[in-house]
Amino acid sequence: MGLFSRRKSALPQRDVIQGHTYEDAVLDTAVESASQGELKVALSALAECRAKPEVRALRVRVLAEKLVGRAESLVETAQTTDDPDTWLLAGSTFIEEAWAIRGHGWASSVGEDRFRMFFATLRKAIAPLHEAAEGLPQDAVPWAEMQRAALGLQADREELDAVWREITSRTQTLYPAYYTRLQILAKKWGGSHEEMLAFARLSVDAAPHGDPIAAMIPLAHFEVLLADQNELINNKHTIRAAMLPNTYFSKVRAEVDTAADKWMVAIPRPHPRALEAHNAFAAAYVLAVEPIQARAHLVAMRDHLHDLPWNYYIDYDKLRDEYLKAYGKFVLKAPKPAEMY
Repeated sequence: MGLFSRRKSALPQRDVIQGHTYEDAVLDTAVESASQGELKVALSALAECRAKPEVRALRVRVLAEKLVGRAESLVETAQTTDDPDTWLLAGSTFIEEAWAIRGHGWASSVGEDRFRMFFATLRKAIAPLHEAAEGLPQDAVPWAEMQRAALGLQADREELDAVWREITSRTQTLYPAYYTRLQILAKKWGGSHEEMLAFARLSVDAAPHGDPIAAMIPLAHFEVLLADQNELINNKHTIRAAMLPNTYFSKVRAEVDTAADKWMVAIPRPHPRALEAHNAFAAAYVLAVEPIQARAHLVAMRDHLHDLPWNYYIDYDKLRDEYLKAYGKFVLKAPKPAEMY
C-alpha cells in the first residue's frame, strides 16, 4: 500500500464546541425556549441581570442571534408592554438581522441591493435601543448595542465618540463594547493602527487585575496582522504574507505577556467572556510558538472554540482541525511545565 494507502487522521479526537463560548445555564434554557417560539424565559433571563452588564450583554447578543427574523414582532410586543428588556432584545435582533443580510465578508463582496437592505435594517435598531436606554438609564448595554449599529451605519466619528461616552459613563470594563470600540479605531474602519493600539493599551492599563479585557491587546494585534497580511497579498508578496503570522507575534510577545499576566496574575474572577479571552491569547501564543503560554490558554479554553481571532488567519472550514493540531502540539505532546498560569 505504501504511499498510496489512506491513513487515519492523527488529529486528537476531542469534542470541540464552536459557537458557544460561554457557560451560562440560564442562557442555555432561554435559548432553547426562544427556539420553540416562547419569549417569557428569554425576557426573564435579561431582567434578572440588569445589574450585571457583562452577563446582560452576552445574553442579549446570543438571544438576538437565535431570534433573527422576529425583530418586528418583538417591537410589537415592546409597544404593548413598554418593557426595556423587550426593547433591548428587539433592537439587538434588528442588528443581527442586518448582518445576516450583509454577511461578514469584505465590503467589496457585498452588492448594492444588499447594502441598502443592510442599512435599512440597522436603522430600525436605533429607536428600540433608545427606548431601552430611556427605560433603564443606568444600563450600558443598550448603548453598547447602539455602538454596534452606529459602526455598521458608518456614523461619523463625532457620533461614535458620543455613544462611547455614554457607555463609559455607565461602566468601565464592558468587554464587547471595548471590542467594538477597538474595531471603530481600526484601520479598516477608517482609524489607524496607532490609535487602535493606544486604545487597547490604555484600556488594559486602566482595567482591574483579573479582568479579561486584557485580551484587547492580542485582539488589537490581530487587527494589525490582518491589515499587514492583506497588504502583502495585494502586492503579490504571498510567501511573506504566509510567514507573517508567526513572525509578527514573536515580535510583540512581550506586550502580550504583560497583558496576560495582568489578567492571570491571581485567580481571576468569573467572567462571561473568559473563554473568548483565552481563545485570543491561545491563538497569539500558538503563532508565537510559545509552548508554556500556549498550553495554559488552550487548556483553559476547555475545547470551546471561538471564531475570533482564529479565523483571521485560518479558513473557517479548517478551523476545528487547525485548533486540534495546535492542541496536539502544545498540550498533548508538550512536556508539562512546573508552573503555569
